Amino acid sequence: MSDIKPYKIQVVESQIKDLKTRLSLAKFPDELDGAGWDMGAPLADVKRLSKYWEESYDWKKAEEELNQIPQFVTNIQCDDFKPLAIHFVHIRSNVKGAIPLLWIHGWPGHFHEGVKIFKPLTEGGDGVETPAFDLVAPSLPNFGFSEGTQERGFALAQYAETLNKLMLKLGYNEYVTQGGK
Repeated sequence: MSDIKPYKIQVVESQIKDLKTRLSLAKFPDELDGAGWDMGAPLADVKRLSKYWEESYDWKKAEEELNQIPQFVTNIQCDDFKPLAIHFVHIRSNVKGAIPLLWIHGWPGHFHEGVKIFKPLTEGGDGVETPAFDLVAPSLPNFGFSEGTQERGFALAQYAETLNKLMLKLGYNEYVTQGGK
């Protein structure tokens, strides 16, 4: 029996309230005159973003939009590590012979980076020039909605093993991949 389960993002209101409280209490450092981006994000930009997240950002609206995308979670056992609950988007193309595509977000990042291209990728076009894909876009372990490891040594090889095992679990013995940075 498969342990792949549908997933809905549901951030509780108390967590949103806690974030807004933390943002309202933020103490910002001084900034050197004319530092610009030479010493990190300019203080004015950080303050503007913090104020936006505190006062204007509508998380529930964003959550509703994210939940329109078919998301799932399953446990993946990486060798020598405890199983991790891995979150992923899975959109099967209606095009016969669609190519399985493992779409990996940037580091650090989130599956949402690719939302604008998911539909064109799965719809495809005329076959050879514009192929269609069965899309799998996981949240990497330790990011987004995937569980994080609590053990030392989980590195690049383990990320690759985890994602390969996810693709095999979904029935894709061969697939192509795209990686962000």
